[in-house]
Amino acid sequence: MTSEDEVAKMQTIKPSEIVLVEDGVLTSDLYSIINKWKSVIKEKLKIVKIPSNLGLGKALNFGLEKCTFEIIARMDSDDIADSKRFEKQLNLINKNKDISILGSNIQEFNTIPGDLNQIRKVPSNIIDINSIKKLRNPFNHVTVCFKKFAVEDVGGYKDMPGYEDYYLWMRVLKEFNGFNLSENLVNARVGNGMIARRQGFVFFTNELKFQRTLLADGLITNSVFLKNIFVRLFPRLLPKKVLELIYTKILRN
Repeated sequence: MTSEDEVAKMQTIKPSEIVLVEDGVLTSDLYSIINKWKSVIKEKLKIVKIPSNLGLGKALNFGLEKCTFEIIARMDSDDIADSKRFEKQLNLINKNKDISILGSNIQEFNTIPGDLNQIRKVPSNIIDINSIKKLRNPFNHVTVCFKKFAVEDVGGYKDMPGYEDYYLWMRVLKEFNGFNLSENLVNARVGNGMIARRQGFVFFTNELKFQRTLLADGLITNSVFLKNIFVRLFPRLLPKKVLELIYTKILRN
């Protein structure tokens, strides 16, 4: 959760509702923070309680079902949005009816925004988005603002551990258009364990499942599948220091 001071940085356009998904039992500290803000936000805060942890994909779909409005902004509980995030995204998505997914760059941080001096850039226009989407995720999930009907039209989030958002964008982009603002609208907390979470046999297995699914769905070709096996899959088994170098020196540039 963001701190009180961070939440106090008011958005220039306030959300009409906030849907909070509790995926399983939370900690007492989190419940305390939720209750505190429930008394402040009142009826605008809609809490979706899931008795046991179902995983990100199913939890996101539960939240999606409870969203009343057509335009939905996604955000993690411990990230910090720029004060003009909603204003900038709503202005653009309302003026461009052909845009169904709208994201931005993010600044990654560990303890305080800016401490890593690390930006994850994504392509802006649909031509560049489509040119890289088969090789890397073209959107930063925590920055995305999307039209509910477009996501529901392709079946919503699927059970794809580690790739729930990426798999969704690949399916949405087959039918609809996307765009990214070339600025940092969200400070994303990655923590010291970010590289470790993307390393090892479990992540290797999840990546392989994801690539096989894309191939079976006709979202990538055989040649792209083979390329991704070498470029994306095998690095999961590399030592942490080597993988960290790839992420910070190559993938973030």
